[in-house]
Amino acid sequence: MTGPGTTQNEGSTIIRRTTFREAASVIANPETGIISIRATSRQHRKIQAFLDRVMQSAKRQVLIEATVVEVQLSDKYQQGINWAAIAAGKGWSFTQSPVGAIPSAVNQSLFVLGYSNPTSSAGNLSATISLLESFGKVKVLSSPKISVLNNQTALLKVVDNRIYFTIQANTSQNQTTTLTTYTTTVNSVPVGFVMNVTPEISKNDSVIINLRPTISRILDYVPDPNPSLPAGVQNLIPEIQTREMESVIRVNSGQTAVMGGLMQDSVNNLDDTVPGLFGIKHIGNLFAHKNDAVTKSELVIFLRPVVVKEPSLEGDFAGFRDALPDRNFFDTDGN
Repeated sequence: MTGPGTTQNEGSTIIRRTTFREAASVIANPETGIISIRATSRQHRKIQAFLDRVMQSAKRQVLIEATVVEVQLSDKYQQGINWAAIAAGKGWSFTQSPVGAIPSAVNQSLFVLGYSNPTSSAGNLSATISLLESFGKVKVLSSPKISVLNNQTALLKVVDNRIYFTIQANTSQNQTTTLTTYTTTVNSVPVGFVMNVTPEISKNDSVIINLRPTISRILDYVPDPNPSLPAGVQNLIPEIQTREMESVIRVNSGQTAVMGGLMQDSVNNLDDTVPGLFGIKHIGNLFAHKNDAVTKSELVIFLRPVVVKEPSLEGDFAGFRDALPDRNFFDTDGN
């Protein structure tokens, strides 16, 4: 609002203009997700430009190709995989950097390897996995491909849900008898590999990945210490071992990050017997021997993020077209 005023000063006229501007106001309604802004047209244009940048960043996606490999280490490589031997003579570079791992009483040798290959492709990644066979028996646990929105969390999960039961006793008593009822509850615990992945896309299309892998397995079954269990009834509860780490890494779009160092020991109880003599009553145990075989394995995770610029079958997802049915898939006549 402008109010003109005129003053006289020694033959000259000075025009004084006083401008009254109302401050912009913002009213946010969290319940409805609506923001009301009262401002000038110029301020509204700046706000719209800011919102356009935010929406453009929020709608960006990352295609993450993950491969989870378990290597059962041979006796020669009980300390783990020798990554320098894999990279030697191939023009690849591995940059090792320690990470802050969550404390674990089982294994503290957790690390992240930054893998950089100028000609990185799916074929080269397969070749790298094949090279791991020189350190032991290789088993691919999972090889998913997922598309994740910028700054959103994706879950990679390869687990077996193991079932166990809990028993609850309820005792009621009247003047003559005591009645006990037992309620059995089914419980499940996931055992295997779980990883949370949160990508953040930078301006130069590099990707900052926050990842948290967790591996769990059953060590043993222990008796339920519930004192209300009836005599002679034994209920076993699984004892779970969990190892996890959390790290933040930066990878350029199309390059591959490698995470290793998640190692575990497993004990296999083997019975060595003499055929024909072990079955003899009373003396058969003399021809048997129990052998506890300890095997060590290392879990290796390959992550390859690719920034998606055109999320459509005509764009960056064109490679998945062959995996989809054609237009006549739902045509019952086949025409």
